[in-house]
Amino acid sequence: MSEPKIVLGMDVGGTKTHAVLMDNKGHVLGQGFGASANINFVTLAQAEKSFGDAITAAQKQAGLGKLTTEVAIIGIEPDPAPLHPFIKKAADPQKIIHKKEGECSLVGGLVEHVGVSLIAGTGSVGWGRNQKGQTHVTSCWGTIGDEGSAYDLARRGVNAAFWATDGRGPKTRLCEALCEHFGVKRVQDFVTPIYQNPDVRKNFAALSRIVMKVADEGKGDPVAVEVIKEGARSLGLIITTCAEVLGLDKAPYRVAATGGLVSSGGWYFDLVQQAIREKHPHATLVKPRFEPAVGAALLGLMELGVKWDDTVVKNIESSLKKLQS
Repeated sequence: MSEPKIVLGMDVGGTKTHAVLMDNKGHVLGQGFGASANINFVTLAQAEKSFGDAITAAQKQAGLGKLTTEVAIIGIEPDPAPLHPFIKKAADPQKIIHKKEGECSLVGGLVEHVGVSLIAGTGSVGWGRNQKGQTHVTSCWGTIGDEGSAYDLARRGVNAAFWATDGRGPKTRLCEALCEHFGVKRVQDFVTPIYQNPDVRKNFAALSRIVMKVADEGKGDPVAVEVIKEGARSLGLIITTCAEVLGLDKAPYRVAATGGLVSSGGWYFDLVQQAIREKHPHATLVKPRFEPAVGAALLGLMELGVKWDDTVVKNIESSLKKLQS
């Protein structure tokens, strides 16, 4: 009996790096996590550590003494070429292929090649592919853009507190909530901790949880509620624009909702669904079937000529449940 072939799928986001080892039958052998390895936002040394943490944890869970892989699919926005020597050392792949985060999100979320994916985590991305194989991406500009993302909700919420403090905006409970979070009495006193934070992108984005809490699913502070609704409208525009550029809006289409803000459903998910359907009534936002790192691994199986049939999908589902238990 021949030895199973192993692929490495990796999803590299603004907050975390996720590695998945999968055999050519679709069994997930192990998975691991590290901090962000996106070289647009971290140093090469930090990226190598994050890759190493994620791959080593996956290798350990898989019980593999020495790791050799057929192909490594790296789902990341910037070209990971500077990391190739480290990836080769860590996973010994025969081939390294760069894929966009959005493609891994689409494939993992829908287990299909055609459709649209939404990534709404630290950043925001809309990525789609049509029947002709044409692709398009909306948002994904980093902290200058990333509308509707956790970073953007935090930015809008903190700015609302600033405006309330200096008289440009209405009073809001965001002032008290943010002061409590930072352990200070005045809004002015948490400005320095924000800007001096060594990982401002990750830790600032985490303030979106405070904005969500103050908004309280539409029943709370009106200013915070509007911040959340505006973020959802922004994500709706990201998706509908992507679909229109690709001509997907001419028929019903599905959107895989990935990223920490939407992948589990909830109030924000519902608001985004509403924003999409206001323009495209037959579009459906769905919770992802699998995470983007699994999508990257599925793209690795495709490189080996393995079809994504029911057996492969069932093997992924059962092996993930086994690992999680």
